[in-house]
Amino acid sequence: MQKTTTWLATTLTALTLVGPAIAADAPTTSSTPAAEASKAAAPKTMRTRHLAAEIVSVDQGSKTVTVKHGRNAKETTFAVEGDAAARLADLKAGDHVRIGYVDNQGQMTAKTITSRNHTAKH
Repeated sequence: MQKTTTWLATTLTALTLVGPAIAADAPTTSSTPAAEASKAAAPKTMRTRHLAAEIVSVDQGSKTVTVKHGRNAKETTFAVEGDAAARLADLKAGDHVRIGYVDNQGQMTAKTITSRNHTAKH
């Protein structure tokens, strides 16, 4: 009987000491593999960037605008949608604008176009 009592006391002591360590290794969230896959597939929020540029050409039919910007006058063509699409009729080559756009894996999409043309003061 004494051996059984000693064995039982030793086992309970060991479980008391090891139990918290085992529980600490267990994951704290219970999410399914499907939930994890949907998190991975969810698109990241795209940040709107801004660019000061000069209009090179406007194509109202395909809703695109080509601008040149930077010190090297690099030309970039933007697809235009939203508020920017309503402004296409008002734009012409040579206009200075500020474009709010998103870059979706190399596809540049203009969301806003603001005129930066300044009238001369006399």
